[in-house]
Amino acid sequence: MSRISGQILGALVVAGIFVLSLTPEYAEAQYYDDPGLGQEPVTTFPQDYKPLGIRAGSFMLHPGVQLAAEFTDNVFFTQNNTVNDIVYHVRPYITAQSTWSRHSLNVSAAADFAFYGDYSSQNYEDYFFNVDGRVDVKNRSYFSYGGNYMILHEDRSNRDSVQGFDPTKYHTYGWNLGYDHSFNRLSLGAAYAMQWLDYDDSVLPDGEVLDNQDRDRREDNWTLRAGYQFKTDMQAYVSYTGYRVKYDETVDRGGYERSGPGYTLNGGLSFTLTGKLNGDLYVAYHHRTYDDPTLPGIDGWAMGAGLQWNPTYLTSVYARVDSGIEETVNQFSSGYFRTLYSVRVDHELTRFIQLNAFVSYSNNDYTEIPGAPQDAREYDKIWRNGVGATWFINRSIYLNASYAWEKLKTNVPDDGYTVNRIWLVLGLER
Repeated sequence: MSRISGQILGALVVAGIFVLSLTPEYAEAQYYDDPGLGQEPVTTFPQDYKPLGIRAGSFMLHPGVQLAAEFTDNVFFTQNNTVNDIVYHVRPYITAQSTWSRHSLNVSAAADFAFYGDYSSQNYEDYFFNVDGRVDVKNRSYFSYGGNYMILHEDRSNRDSVQGFDPTKYHTYGWNLGYDHSFNRLSLGAAYAMQWLDYDDSVLPDGEVLDNQDRDRREDNWTLRAGYQFKTDMQAYVSYTGYRVKYDETVDRGGYERSGPGYTLNGGLSFTLTGKLNGDLYVAYHHRTYDDPTLPGIDGWAMGAGLQWNPTYLTSVYARVDSGIEETVNQFSSGYFRTLYSVRVDHELTRFIQLNAFVSYSNNDYTEIPGAPQDAREYDKIWRNGVGATWFINRSIYLNASYAWEKLKTNVPDDGYTVNRIWLVLGLER
């Protein structure tokens, strides 16, 4: 759910390995958890080529930069009259990880500067900052904490909002605090989080200013979790997450009050089997209502999973199923139920060459308001797949080349698109 807690950035750099270090619940306007190879050229380094980092007192620093060239044959993600361009990226980043025997503190900062060769109006600058850690209270008890601040842009592929002439910029920031305690086999946890989103106004192609202030909002969410370890490598768990979305403006551009509460119930099993398969499987129920009685509520059951399988020491398979209720200001919808399925495979062909491939499918099912016109948005179905290869020159330098394909199918006339992308990336890290 654009519910800030329904997903998460699965990543810190828009096209870098630090996307994975951000809190996934919080980056909704653009889906950084899409498993595009151009976005995540390297997920794991071979043992002999892992960067050593720089020791700074009780911290290990990992500074780096990615220099990338991206060719795209559909800059504006349109069905007709497509145009191509080459986009140049500069992505500096740094992480700091504590090496304390107790407690922990991690800090990450990154940026993505993108420059279009022909369509400079699409240039953007994204910034990321994240801090998280834990405070050990007792042997089986600890506090967890985190905070983040990001300046991002909405991708042209986003069909959830009206696009301006320039990319729409938005700010998102928040914090979270949790406490976990284990009683032998039983574990209990509680957490509270707040996240804000603040959108800039944008300019339409005809020069009119589009007021995006009705999209600004805050979300408060609280989570309770209980787990029972009935085997050494298996734990059953249940969790409840309640939340409330509060829009800054009571009424949006369509005259609706979109603030309101919601919750998610999860129940599942986390496990490790033979040391080669680990992850969790669960069932989730999502529910969202709105302060405006004319907006239909949204609810639904969904299966979820997060799995990692290592059939050999050289091959890793990652599978994910995720779902949530997303926010929208679409005048004919109260929101949409999004389900993402993805699989990625990494394989070490040699000690210094890594191959990878991915496939994903995202289904966005919109809940229409009564009286919506026939061509109002009902669904978006998005397919993505690609392949890539990385050559690790040494512990500090690697080269990556990848190809990705993306397609949107929707019921809205002339609104689908197909995009082909080719990425070349030079990565430098200490």
